[in-house]
Amino acid sequence: MSTQKIQSYLSKPEKLLLGVCAVLSIKTNMPSLALRIGFIAFTIIFIPLAILSYLILFLAIVSKKSKAINLALTGTLLGVPLSYYFQTEMVQNWRGSGGIISYLVSLPSILEEYHNYVGSAWDIVSNIILAMLVCAAIGGTIGYYLEKNSKRKQV
Repeated sequence: MSTQKIQSYLSKPEKLLLGVCAVLSIKTNMPSLALRIGFIAFTIIFIPLAILSYLILFLAIVSKKSKAINLALTGTLLGVPLSYYFQTEMVQNWRGSGGIISYLVSLPSILEEYHNYVGSAWDIVSNIILAMLVCAAIGGTIGYYLEKNSKRKQV
């Protein structure tokens, strides 16, 4: 693939991944290639924060079409802190009962210490993924029924 094809692919105004950079480039009159490179660099440096900010920008700026998708993504984002309730009591009370905030702040150290002293930290990660999926399903279902009822009222 030539560099010209790669550059034209990355600088096209249409959406590549959820359309966040394309919409931002139109609203800010910046080249979409610069925004995409910026998001890639931001993702390499701060992976979880970049993914969350990208999804928040998608919900805030781009996605105004489907309530089901918006609420499913919102549920996925809320699933990370709510995964605290999917964890065992040992993980919830790791260094005293600090609640959800201390759980989120000390999650990397919890994973490391759990892996070193108890066993595989994939138990905690799988509970986080489970919470994200459950919250996404709940949000998507609520959005689907809200969309269905709003279409019924319009007719």
